[in-house]
Formats: sequence, structure tokens, C-alpha cells
Amino acid sequence: MSGSELEAIVERCRNGDEEAWAALVDGTADDIYRLAVSFTRRRSEAEDLTQEVYLRLWQNLHRWEAGTSFRAWAFRVARNLFIDAYRRAVHERKATWVDPEFLEGLPGSDDPHALAVRRQRLELARAALARLPEELSRLLLLRDFADWSYEELAEELGLPLGTVKSRLNRARRELASVLSLQLVPKAVTVAGEVPS
Repeated sequence: MSGSELEAIVERCRNGDEEAWAALVDGTADDIYRLAVSFTRRRSEAEDLTQEVYLRLWQNLHRWEAGTSFRAWAFRVARNLFIDAYRRAVHERKATWVDPEFLEGLPGSDDPHALAVRRQRLELARAALARLPEELSRLLLLRDFADWSYEELAEELGLPLGTVKSRLNRARRELASVLSLQLVPKAVTVAGEVPS
């Protein structure tokens, strides 16, 4: 659908034409959905976000300026919504990613000792991530836990690809350093003895 056809449909939507709204959604849904998938990488989340985008577009249709590209405006609305959703998700993941439900979903044995060890390791990793600067822990979570590509990280953060790679390298080194400090047994001293 051409830009001028789309803009004519938007004008009809503004005048309350419900069939025009269906045509607008049909003409743009695939692009909005693909954009949502690129942000979330999960189909169910992308579907939910796509629905939210159309709700937001409907609520703000009066703000679109005739004569400008509706598609560009709709993508801007979608992108802003996706970024907000991403920020909420990062905050929620940071707070709850070592959730008992998460642990139950991990493959493993029914051995209570193995489960306790796994829980302890996850708690150590969570604590270590919390000690890193926000930008470094976010990079690690997105790359190593959410499986984002380097290119996706660069685009999302507005950084050159080389900067993303070097910051990830730094983040991994700092995480390893924090973890090694947590794992080194502390010397126990007995009165009058010097630890070896």
C-alpha cells in the first residue's frame, strides 16, 4: 500500500470509518509485528506488543500530522512503546530473574543437593550482576541471557558495534572478578595464629 493510500485511510479513520481502521491495520500489521519480534524475540510478547501499538495508535490518531508519513509516525510510536516495554522487562528481570518458578523450569535432577548448589550459584550470579554498573549488567543480561545479537545491542543502545563488543568484554571480566571474590574462601584465623 502506498503512502498516499495509507494517509487517505488514516483520514477516513479519523472520521470514524471502522472499515478504514481494519484496512489500516491490515496494511501495517506485518511491519509492526516484525518490528516487535526484533525487539522481544518472543512471539507471544511480540503479539501483545503489536496489539498495544494499535491501541496507542488509535488513541493518538489525532496527533498524526497530515502530509507527513503515517508509516514513519506509526513506527516511532511503536518503537517508543517497545523501548518502554524493554525497560520494564529489564527492571522486572533484574528484580526477579532468580525466581523459584525460574528454578523449577531449569532442567536437572531431583537431587536436593544439586538443586541447592544450583540455587546458590544463581544467587551468586545475581548478586555479582547487581554489583556491576547498570550499563554493563544490562549488556550481559541481553547478550548472554536474552541471546540478543551484537548488532541488535548496537542498534538498541545507539553504539558502534566495536564499542558494544569491548563493553561486553569488560562486563564479563568484571563479573568474573566479582564472582571470584565471592568464591574465594575467607581465611579463618584462630587466636594467635597467622593465616597461611
